[in-house]
Amino acid sequence: MFELKHLKTIAALNASGTIRKTAEKLFLSQSALSHQLKELEFKLGDKIFIRNTSPVQFTRPGQLLLELAHKVLPEVENTISALKGQNSAEKTLTLAFACHACFQWLLPVTQALTEQNPGLRFSFTDPLFLEEHQQADILFTDELNEKSDLELREIGQFELVAVVANQHPLAQKKFLLPQDFQDINLLTYPVKTQRLDIFNLFLSPHAVTPDKIKQVDNSHMMLQMAAADMGVAVLPDWLVTSLATPALLKRLPLGKTGLFKTLYASYRPANSKLPEITAFLPRAIDAFKALYR
Repeated sequence: MFELKHLKTIAALNASGTIRKTAEKLFLSQSALSHQLKELEFKLGDKIFIRNTSPVQFTRPGQLLLELAHKVLPEVENTISALKGQNSAEKTLTLAFACHACFQWLLPVTQALTEQNPGLRFSFTDPLFLEEHQQADILFTDELNEKSDLELREIGQFELVAVVANQHPLAQKKFLLPQDFQDINLLTYPVKTQRLDIFNLFLSPHAVTPDKIKQVDNSHMMLQMAAADMGVAVLPDWLVTSLATPALLKRLPLGKTGLFKTLYASYRPANSKLPEITAFLPRAIDAFKALYR
């Protein structure tokens, strides 16, 4: 009915008092935290806390979960500490990705570092599915939260582009407008549309909804389907360059001036001097720059 991560969230919500502070403490976006709480309430069939109260006020089910969290979490922490003590030479760096496909260009970096440091391991996850401690050492995101007290390191800029088959009618255009997406089959990652930039930044502000939306598991398959004229994909330009065959596809800017974003590495100030992070970030920046050489 509920998982360990839910107990950790309840305990953090009680300690922080607000959704915003809790999200920052757990290294999540507010939308990701709200999604997790709604998921738990759906499983329980009841509300956990009263909305719009500060500090947060728990309902009776919420109080029961909080009491359980206070009993269980200390035991879990003690067990984790004991297990880590058995192999203190190993260090795992958890990388979370709020932007899809970011991890692909990082794989050579992580592989090189693990070869040079046998005790170093990397863990990859989505912020929505963080488990242990519900925290990540580094969050890669293209959303700038000025209210957060987290450190931000700019990795680089990229452009979101539409990808169509050469024979697709849209291939004749110099750029695409929101209304161009009304009668197409849009290929997307298997996540809710609220988490996709093409909707948040381009289509939804103009009240445009594609005729069809096809969710595809990975970028390679998405590009293959676009090349076969089975739909239109919207992806970062570096990803299209690294995976696609130019002869089969055409890239199109979104809007007259294009749609550009900045990728950041976000981490707690206390982590800024960790040797694993100081060694990793410069290489990550160089790897991203190399995508455009």
